[in-house]
Amino acid sequence: MNIISKKTSQNDLKNDYLFSTSLIFDENIDKLWICLRNLSTESINLEFLDNFKYIKGDNTWTPGNIFSLYWVGVTRIEIRCISTKVSRMKKKIKWKFKCDIGINYYKTLNLFRITQNNKTLVKIIITRTEEKNNSIDSSSSLNYYNDLQLKILESHSRNLKNEEKELISYESCIVNQNYKKIWNQVIEFKNISALSPIPIKDIKFKGQINEIGSFVKFVYENENIKETVFLKVIKYESSEQKKNWLIRYETIGTCTKNIARIFEFKMIIINDNKVQLSYYHIFPSKTNKNMFDLFCIKKKEAIIKIKKFFEENADKDSIIKYSK
Repeated sequence: MNIISKKTSQNDLKNDYLFSTSLIFDENIDKLWICLRNLSTESINLEFLDNFKYIKGDNTWTPGNIFSLYWVGVTRIEIRCISTKVSRMKKKIKWKFKCDIGINYYKTLNLFRITQNNKTLVKIIITRTEEKNNSIDSSSSLNYYNDLQLKILESHSRNLKNEEKELISYESCIVNQNYKKIWNQVIEFKNISALSPIPIKDIKFKGQINEIGSFVKFVYENENIKETVFLKVIKYESSEQKKNWLIRYETIGTCTKNIARIFEFKMIIINDNKVQLSYYHIFPSKTNKNMFDLFCIKKKEAIIKIKKFFEENADKDSIIKYSK
């Protein structure tokens, strides 16, 4: 855990800038994003915050959602999510804080991937909501709030270090093929399952596979395991206005530690006939390490096959014939 200098840069000398605080985390940016974008955890992990409530929406990272919490002995705080931007190297979310005691400000969370060591730089920037805010625009107040933001980041870092680490498996490739043809294959679970790193059979669906809340049921079987697995579609994005398309499944109702908790396909559109396709899994922390290592080897083989089939057979009705 490394503290970064809190001195301002030339870009910070804007009228709305108040202060910034930074910290380097040992965690991967993707896992850290899942943790830090969820402000409800702060009311659990920080003793001076309490009574978290949703006012509009059901999370703290979707623009337009509103929620509140109580700073014990000080004030009630109403918070609105203003904007969210996500890319592989940088993730950013901005909230507006409105306190009953008249202190209002913007808080911007920035995450930067540090590629050399898989760590993440986290930077909090606090800006004013109006041209002048005499309630907090004093040196002593700014130092206090700056130290408070640093303590919050340090608390997150300690809690993450104390957690058992989930195992993350990620593979990607560049595919030279029309993005729509690729995506039509990706959402056909039976097609893509034929190239899965794990043996899958007896696939059944409930609902449309491209709708949040739909389910996939299949049997996972090898020489050591036979288990019925249920996946729920928890996120689906394929907007023509965005370059990032994805479908994400969450494992439901299974207790095995050797089944991924999260399955995700993501496609980044480079141009009409070239994409980056990624294949992402999150396993529970107690997953057998040898099993996980074998899965990663098979997944490397699978992503090569996926690229080959997409490029050679994308004009056909299916990538490969699924057999029950």
